[in-house]
Amino acid sequence: MEVLFNLLLLGGLVLLIIAAVQSVSSRTAFPEATLLALTGIALGLAYATFSTLWPEPAAALFEPLLSSRLPAEAYLWIFLPPLLFQAALSVDVREMVPDAAPILLLAVVAVFVATGMVGVSMWLLGGAGLTAGLLLGAVIATTDPAAVIAIFRNVGAPARLIRLVEGESLLNDAAAIAIVGVLVAALTGDAAAATWQAGAWALSIAFGGGLLFGALVGRLGAAALALIGNDGKAQTALTLALPYPVYLIGESLGVSGVVSVVAAGLVLSGLGRTRTSPVNWTHLQLLWGQIASLAGAAVFLIATLQVPRMLEGISLAWLPLLAVVVIATLLARLLVLFGFLPLLSRVKLSAPISASYKLAITWGGLRGAVTLVLALGIAEQTNLPEPVRHFVAILATGFVLFSLLINGSSLRTVIRALKLDQLSAQDSALQQQAIRLSTIEVESAVKRTAATFHIASSIVDAVNARYRRDMAIEAAPFDLDQALPERDRLAIALVTLATRERDLIPRYGSGVTNVRNLDAMMHNGGRMIDAARSDGRIGYNREARKILDPSVWLKFSTWMHRYLHLRWPLSLLLTDRFELLICRRAVLEELRDYNAKRLAPLFGKRMSALLDAVLDIRINSVDQVIREIEAQFGPRAYQLEYRMLRLLALRQSSESMEGMVADRLISQQVFDDVQRGLRRAWRDALNRPLLHRAPLSESQQRDYSTHHPMSPIDGKRDSED
Repeated sequence: MEVLFNLLLLGGLVLLIIAAVQSVSSRTAFPEATLLALTGIALGLAYATFSTLWPEPAAALFEPLLSSRLPAEAYLWIFLPPLLFQAALSVDVREMVPDAAPILLLAVVAVFVATGMVGVSMWLLGGAGLTAGLLLGAVIATTDPAAVIAIFRNVGAPARLIRLVEGESLLNDAAAIAIVGVLVAALTGDAAAATWQAGAWALSIAFGGGLLFGALVGRLGAAALALIGNDGKAQTALTLALPYPVYLIGESLGVSGVVSVVAAGLVLSGLGRTRTSPVNWTHLQLLWGQIASLAGAAVFLIATLQVPRMLEGISLAWLPLLAVVVIATLLARLLVLFGFLPLLSRVKLSAPISASYKLAITWGGLRGAVTLVLALGIAEQTNLPEPVRHFVAILATGFVLFSLLINGSSLRTVIRALKLDQLSAQDSALQQQAIRLSTIEVESAVKRTAATFHIASSIVDAVNARYRRDMAIEAAPFDLDQALPERDRLAIALVTLATRERDLIPRYGSGVTNVRNLDAMMHNGGRMIDAARSDGRIGYNREARKILDPSVWLKFSTWMHRYLHLRWPLSLLLTDRFELLICRRAVLEELRDYNAKRLAPLFGKRMSALLDAVLDIRINSVDQVIREIEAQFGPRAYQLEYRMLRLLALRQSSESMEGMVADRLISQQVFDDVQRGLRRAWRDALNRPLLHRAPLSESQQRDYSTHHPMSPIDGKRDSED
């Protein structure tokens, strides 16, 4: 009971320390990871001091964490799964796919290169044997997701640069851990596991098996999200239940638990948006962001508490070896980035990466808690020779401190020196235009507020003038048409339009249309974004038309119906296609309104007119296909339209009621009673008729005639067709 009390007390203190560090970091230029490292080291030194002066209070407060009764691997089990899962869940998988080749190069090949260069350097200098040097290289070869992702985002790095270092840090742990396992086996005399063939096989099983297992779990998780429906609490609870079992089961199956968790998160990120409502998905992301923030900070703080113990016996004689380790690691990253990476561009596996990006990635390969935990695990393995454990512990810890204190604190300066924090000409022009439009709204709001409080107009003018100075708004008029060529403005506007379209699609989930249609529209929306960026209006229109083309499965089902007389596959796919077209039509109307209200002020009337023309063409094309299906299937097509409109009405009613509860217009009891009725109506409306030419039943005819009095049903004609 006393141990539990101490653990709970210490957990509260850790959270308080994390809150204080995060608050200081947000108010200063120091990265959170660096401040956490310094705090952890200071607390570790404080424990070493207090344990001699006040042994009992110090032991009660720090002993649960610093005691060797908790194995080093436990830190990874406790903190790494939620950290990696959240990072993968927040990734836009579609945007990461084009950089899959360079990410895998950094995550796998770079680990081997760093291991080799550090190991050979230590061996040539006589600092240790070749195997011990390679073990040190493998331990420090893995970049830490907590340090890398947080710092690169905080310093304002470009989106593609963040994706590259994010993907590397999420996947390189598996390669490093596999190499560590082979080298530990060599040092402990396990001949069967100490060969490079065994290491390569272990890495392929760990990495490939982890990807397959994690992807399978992610698929099952996405299916479960859709099965749960629109229950946000249950969907959030499901995602909370995934990381730890995936990690532990993956490890027990002999594959990488790290890669399994990342793969599950990536698949769920790609599919989850269409299996949950936009509100639930946003809430889920916010919750996981908070969990990952606390997990990353906690593992950093707890791991750095061990630093004073890890550095026992260090002296100035270790500094030359540490300098060699730093230089060898930097050279290894430069070799991979400037030597191997251009090869991927030559064989068309990756878009070229600029020298500035490569230098930023080289300097930004931060090490942190993962490396410390691996080094701590080596130090605790009593079957390893004492000199090897001491060698790895001191140099790995010293390298982490250099990485955090030197690389981490100077990364912002490096990115600024490389001019990677500067906006492009296009973004800069749009930024100025957006600020000016916002200024008009802000000044109007200030005037209205001043009128409400009867504040003098001279004060209003002074506040608005100061606001303009704060926002660095120039006195000279700004003309977006002159700042950007029309082709660039149109490409940017089309990308914005396609992005908005992809954001609107999940609103038609939760049963309004099925996830197959949502996935198809999301995929098509992503392709329109890419095409608009690369080929402008031509590419955008080309990809937009593809959603109207009959799929391969639809053509095959038509053949089966014609020659094998199998009706249900064709009916199912035709129903899906008609629902997709109705949803696409509704989204296009929302885009037209979005263009008039938001894009016209930003890009100008001429550009808005061009976008309207593009949308008109798309709407007319969709309308033509919808009319053809309505003419062919008549009442059954109208029934699908009636079903979809009814579901949208029920959902709008639920959202309206939620707003009334928030505004205290109705009580929670009234809302709950209404919701029960809405849920019953929703379940009743989910039943979906299929498109085919069989006559309607009597109940279907009555229901149709009730809602379509001007369109009588001719069941006989429908049957004859």
